Amino acid sequence: MGRIVDTRCPRCGAPLPIQPGMDTVACQYCGARSLIDRGRKPTTAPIPQGMHVVRVAPPSGNAAAVTVTAAVAGMVAAGAIAGFVAWGATGGSGAGARPLLGAGPRLYFSDRPMIADVNGDGAPDVIGKSSIPAGEEWIAAYDGRDGKPIWRTAALAKDATTHEARRAVVLDRVISVDALGKAQAYDLRTGTPSWSVPLGEKARRVCQGSGVIVVETVDDAKHGLDPASGAKRALAKDAACKVVPSSNKDEAPGYQLVSWSDFDELGLPRSHDVEGMSVDRALVASGPGPRFLLGSRSKGSQIGMVAAVDKKTILWKTVVPGVDPLTTRASGVDEAAYHGGVLVVPYDMKDHGEGTRLACFDGGTGARLWDVQIHKKSQVSLGISTSASDVFYATWTALHVFSLKTGKLRYTIGTEF
Repeated sequence: MGRIVDTRCPRCGAPLPIQPGMDTVACQYCGARSLIDRGRKPTTAPIPQGMHVVRVAPPSGNAAAVTVTAAVAGMVAAGAIAGFVAWGATGGSGAGARPLLGAGPRLYFSDRPMIADVNGDGAPDVIGKSSIPAGEEWIAAYDGRDGKPIWRTAALAKDATTHEARRAVVLDRVISVDALGKAQAYDLRTGTPSWSVPLGEKARRVCQGSGVIVVETVDDAKHGLDPASGAKRALAKDAACKVVPSSNKDEAPGYQLVSWSDFDELGLPRSHDVEGMSVDRALVASGPGPRFLLGSRSKGSQIGMVAAVDKKTILWKTVVPGVDPLTTRASGVDEAAYHGGVLVVPYDMKDHGEGTRLACFDGGTGARLWDVQIHKKSQVSLGISTSASDVFYATWTALHVFSLKTGKLRYTIGTEF
């Protein structure tokens, strides 16, 4: 039986299983395509634009080649590599939820963490897609105080687990819209199914109207749904739609992340108007206070930078890394989270074995409050969320929860791949 050789994606660092006889491979997480160089003979052929090159040992069995375990091979065969979030294996379940799995198969958490009070204790809890290797996936809720499971849904259909699916928490419902446009609602307290309705198109985002759930689809239509029954509701023209906790990494209650193409409309400095900094994105808070530009140093080595602005006035700017900047990945930062005047920004180390770190800044002054190691594993981010007390950072297969005040790791849900 042929071996499957395991290497890593040059773009995102995700495992990149390569089967015998393959000449090209596509990352099942980020989609990057790579040519496979098995070292048989040198080539001077040009590399097609947009492609990378990964080098693996020839079939003779070089010691550097890694044989993937049967479990990982099964994951590849099942297409389960992309997008996992780990699930805790202990704790109680909410009424009406599917019984929790006990100790046994390793469980993953793989979602942008959605923050809401699930159990009614007044403290924020976390909700997200979970799974087991090469097996079913579901949506689960965890106690925000210690990460113990509260409930889990039944297994999701395949179309509800792809990158085109959308999840959100709105009006005491957890909404899952699959790639075929079917919206499924679950009760926020118990995880039990409430209703489902076909929309006829894929979802772009989910938000909250006036007492109504709104699903915006990719054809620019807006669908109003009754929270209790899922019945279609008419929407007022140009009615406001409030941002809710969701799997959409570009927005969260209290702020949105925008690209440079929106800067003029928002009155922000243009991409190259900030001295010494090249700006790619901006975090725009919905309330009063500064806005934050995200990017990299414009001269010399590309080092992540952040700047605070009031309209087009620069209030402060600084490098993101709290360690030697030259040991960090040569690229700008493109994600962040903001809550209560505090800005948190993840950044990657140059060496994949050193993983990812998280920097925290006072939004008003730019003072660095703390800088901590998140992990030393995969450099794949599924999203970051914050509450008044905690920072929730999701990697490919695990959720890491830190104190917003001190940066101390409080608990982890799941296991790094």
